Amino acid sequence: MTSSTSALRKHLSAPGIIRTLRQTFSTVPDKRRARSVEHTLTDTLCAALALFQFKFPSLLQFDHACQTKDARFANLRRLYGLNTVASDTQMRSILDEVAPSELRPSFRALHSSAQRGKVLEDFTVLGGRHLLAIDGTGLFSSTKISCPQCGVKKRKSGHTEFYHQLLVAAIVHPEQRTVLPLDFEPIVKADGTTKNDCERNAAKRLLHSIHAQYPQRRFLVLEDALAANGPHIQALTEHELDYIIGIKPDGNAYLFEQMLERFDTQSCTEWEETLADGSVCGYRFANELALNHTYPDLQVNMLEYWIVDKKGKLTNYSWVTNLPIEAQNVLEIAQAARSRWRIENEVFNTLKNQGYELEHNYGHGKQYLSSTLAGLMLLAFLSDQLQGHACRLYKAARTYAATQKSMWELMRSLLQMIQVPNWETLWRLMAGPGPDQPEMVLMNSS
Repeated sequence: MTSSTSALRKHLSAPGIIRTLRQTFSTVPDKRRARSVEHTLTDTLCAALALFQFKFPSLLQFDHACQTKDARFANLRRLYGLNTVASDTQMRSILDEVAPSELRPSFRALHSSAQRGKVLEDFTVLGGRHLLAIDGTGLFSSTKISCPQCGVKKRKSGHTEFYHQLLVAAIVHPEQRTVLPLDFEPIVKADGTTKNDCERNAAKRLLHSIHAQYPQRRFLVLEDALAANGPHIQALTEHELDYIIGIKPDGNAYLFEQMLERFDTQSCTEWEETLADGSVCGYRFANELALNHTYPDLQVNMLEYWIVDKKGKLTNYSWVTNLPIEAQNVLEIAQAARSRWRIENEVFNTLKNQGYELEHNYGHGKQYLSSTLAGLMLLAFLSDQLQGHACRLYKAARTYAATQKSMWELMRSLLQMIQVPNWETLWRLMAGPGPDQPEMVLMNSS
């Protein structure tokens, strides 16, 4: 694999990222019994990464590109340092035995590179904290295909649905389009259990993982109203994680009753103003409220925020947080809280609709395959996000392509037609005409 050049950052460019991931992949235990296997686990993990970085629409098409030994195969071997590439059936079989948790060191290694490269400095809020949005999404659903880890739903139609879900934690920022997946936890049945797993149980495992891997990071966790319960907030506190959690009147009535009492006795703070565009925004907050009747000693601080647009449409937001709220930080807290939506729009929407095909069944398997492939897709997405934020040539290629889908199509086209000696050449070719564009060498397909 060609090393990075002076035009690419050492650790935050494609060759640097792949070099880092190959090293972490090499530490993943290979459970296969045969000592002399045809395809190493490191090569297989890297090949799956290539599948998702080049956005092949199916594992079968990726297999065809590799097994026909055309230009794409030669280029993929160079770009990812591959010795061999397993067939689609072999790849599914190999990766089915890799637990998703084995990918965590890879996420941690890329985040360490981001920290050394000062990328994370662009994501700080509220005294050096990083906003960590946590949310779940659907991953796989079928009425025909299942495995022992599938959740099971009985539909009114009489059909039985089998499904997998995923809980994802990603660093977000109110003013950044870039989002950085940090960790993930599959929502699946554990071995030997009959009950479906749920997001709350997955959250317990995820919080434990985050605290264990990043004990020195100051995270401010953003979650929806599902997390506004005593056991979860206690877990956040035990793991030394700050939080802002959405609440709703129907599910958190006692908090709203206390806020109303504070308002009636003028013991809360309220402010409202008309903005230059004619809209109106305001807030009301109070500190040290009891979460609910069940947990009267669990004190939280509550913030209500509203916007009335020029047409008179009212939008309300409400949150609880462990951060003391005061007039000096209330707007920054509200802005931070509202950025939680980025995990839905910038992560899940992108993964499902912008070429990554998160909900496509690349492989289901009998053990871990579905969840492990989703983790590898998240790694590919993190790689793209880091390059889009920190790599000049990648950003130039992305700008020239105009849309993400156009960029993926151009990447696959060049992979098939052109001899690509290294990543810098690929990005320069994709960045459009210019004095630094390299000469294109067509592959001999005869």
